Amino acid sequence: MNATLEPREVDKPFAQRWLRTTLALFLRSPFRFGILIALLGCLDTSAVNFANGYVVEKVWVDRLGIVALPVLWVLVSAVARGPDDNSLTWQTLSHLGRRSVWTGALSAGVGMAALSWLFHSLFHGFGAVAAHNPPAYLQRQGDFLASVEASVVLIVTYGGLTYCPLLALIPGLPAPHARNLSKKADKINGLVTILTMTGILAIGAVYLASAIPAYGMTTAAFLVFFGVLNYVAYRDIFERRGKNVPEQIMTAQVAALVEVGRSQEM
Repeated sequence: MNATLEPREVDKPFAQRWLRTTLALFLRSPFRFGILIALLGCLDTSAVNFANGYVVEKVWVDRLGIVALPVLWVLVSAVARGPDDNSLTWQTLSHLGRRSVWTGALSAGVGMAALSWLFHSLFHGFGAVAAHNPPAYLQRQGDFLASVEASVVLIVTYGGLTYCPLLALIPGLPAPHARNLSKKADKINGLVTILTMTGILAIGAVYLASAIPAYGMTTAAFLVFFGVLNYVAYRDIFERRGKNVPEQIMTAQVAALVEVGRSQEM
């Protein structure tokens, strides 16, 4: 394996530095990220409208949220490359046309949703009879996005913090390889620290959404923000670059990683 794909141990403490860098990158291109937030809002509204007149149980929406989150973060990771280095915008977005990117994202979501179903079945019993009048979910805007948000810690635990950026930004990288690299990066830099940071952000987002519901848009903004954080962590760990690009230039590290991806496809 090429050394450029080996994760490194970044300078500590990194949590506050990553958050500051993520916020700076987020504010650098409010239009691009705003579109993603708006699309999430539209998706949430569509889910609520679709469920109108039906009894939809929360547990099934939560599982759908697990599947949706890695797909969202792959998209956010690709979009985040543009504000960081505008010269790579279209080159990076073109990677999203590869089937392996989406199968890798879906495999993580489907796998964790299946595991969630298994644990739920074991806990409640495979032969348990469903309630005659189960409580309905998806009755108000923000419910679907809340289910997506609920799986943040679960997906980071399964794939690691940099799993989705690796899928989106390294052409041809197999999903198992991406997961191994991401998990190795978390272990090198402190798995407990990364999961603690993820948990604190997720809990904080829940309280913020409760205080400022904004029809689910607060949750949508957090999901996109955390996707950008994934990109910032990936860039610091794998590209050896902790700061946002000050000028619109292609770094040697990025060029090397692109060449690595191309060579793997040959």
